[in-house]
Amino acid sequence: MKKYRKAPVCIGFLLPVFLIYTLFLFIPLVQTGYYSLTEWNGITEKIFVGLDNFRDIFSNSDYWITFQNTIKLVVISLLIQIPMGLLLAYLLYMKTRGMKIYRTVFFLPVVIAPVAISLMFSLFYNSEIGVFNRLLEMIGLGAFQTNWLSNIRTLLYAVMAPQVWQYIGLYVTIFLGALQSIPGELVESAEIDGASRTQIFFHVVLPEIVNFTNICIVLCVTGSLKAFEHSWIMTGGGPGVRSAYLGVYMYKTAFVNSDFGTGSAITMTIVALSLVITVLFNKLAALTRD
Repeated sequence: MKKYRKAPVCIGFLLPVFLIYTLFLFIPLVQTGYYSLTEWNGITEKIFVGLDNFRDIFSNSDYWITFQNTIKLVVISLLIQIPMGLLLAYLLYMKTRGMKIYRTVFFLPVVIAPVAISLMFSLFYNSEIGVFNRLLEMIGLGAFQTNWLSNIRTLLYAVMAPQVWQYIGLYVTIFLGALQSIPGELVESAEIDGASRTQIFFHVVLPEIVNFTNICIVLCVTGSLKAFEHSWIMTGGGPGVRSAYLGVYMYKTAFVNSDFGTGSAITMTIVALSLVITVLFNKLAALTRD
């Protein structure tokens, strides 16, 4: 009987979340799935075309270029953001002086608008007045000076760099919270037993924060898959789609070219890719824990 009495209270707490989730996520996702099966310019009547939009994008080389760019961003973000976030958080955790100040400095880029970060890096990359070329000249590496956003060899990585750098602080904050939740007795016992900081990190700290690491990896992957602002502000995804991600390609298709059907189809592939990667990672993480 007590369980039934608590049911209205539980429903009352869950209902607002359920309504928000339904109105702002589930219904738009279903609508996008329907639009992806139509030919529609956003104004005229929708014409049902089935899977033609998906056939078109899968046979379009521009789609696969942006797909590869997005996968590269996912891989580079995982290789840089997660290890750097964990390393910096561990250094702060080990009683570094001025921890609160450093924590604020690391997290500050996260709360700055991506538009501002993108514009700032665009100035840094400028071939004539940019900081990067000036630094290369000052340290005697002037031969490596280039127009970072025009050189096809550096273009994509120059666009990736601001996003990868900006969100390292997010993982520093998450990992620092995880480290502070570790019982102090475990670290103290390891120190008494003569363990070095490196040994404590690998044999005490990492096993204790594995769940937080999994969360950070999922956030990193999903955040990279929906990347948009930095590429759009810095280069507009150009030249062509050489510096575009799937999100930028979707935006240009739907809102610049007024092809909402194909744009919705691209969106559904992003959703599907996110789900597949997340499910596979969760299964891999479960197998690792077992």
